[in-house]
Amino acid sequence: MKKNFYEELGLKKNATKSEIKSAYRKLVKQHHPDAGGEKDKFLSIQNAWETLNDPIKKTRYDKQFFSTIPASNTINENWEDKFNSKKNSSTVKDKEVQSWIKDIYNPINRLIRQIIKPLNHEIKELSADPYDEELMANFCNYIYLSKQKMEKIDKIYNSKIVPNSISALGLDLYHCFSQVKDSLSELDRYTQGYVDDYLFDGKEMMKEAKRIQSHMGNYKKNIIF
Repeated sequence: MKKNFYEELGLKKNATKSEIKSAYRKLVKQHHPDAGGEKDKFLSIQNAWETLNDPIKKTRYDKQFFSTIPASNTINENWEDKFNSKKNSSTVKDKEVQSWIKDIYNPINRLIRQIIKPLNHEIKELSADPYDEELMANFCNYIYLSKQKMEKIDKIYNSKIVPNSISALGLDLYHCFSQVKDSLSELDRYTQGYVDDYLFDGKEMMKEAKRIQSHMGNYKKNIIF
């Protein structure tokens, strides 16, 4: 039977995008393995979020889940079930891990670093006079270029499925760039009204992304091909 992603996030079918996002962020903090949560529960939450947060995937899911068509006739299977049904040799799995790290993890991690690293400098420059048009224009340009990098990250991440043996790394990577994306949204809101709360939240989210990035680096060192 197909999973009910709404129940997974503690939501009703008619939940708004804002409610879905709020529920996801609350559950991630509560069930993340780093906070003592169970990996399987965290994986289920992540899977539900990836579907309900994407308008196209959500529409397809709603039609399939709430229709009277038997689950066996649905167009797409849950990606976990599809992947777990494959019987791969250990050699193939090792190559899949190597390929995912080379093609997905490394380029995304590099783009994330390009966004995080200059933030403190950009904020310091702007703090000289937030109402200076040139300084604000420079800060807005940093946000714009960073959002372009985020678009590349989304495309790269969705281009190849995470090997099951390193699903924890894949989840951390997703959580990391989600934090960066939310941070940029908060920073963008700050530029529109100079509300310091948005600037503070943006900085905190970027700190969390940096922490996750560091954790991923340690995890990757322990991967043996």
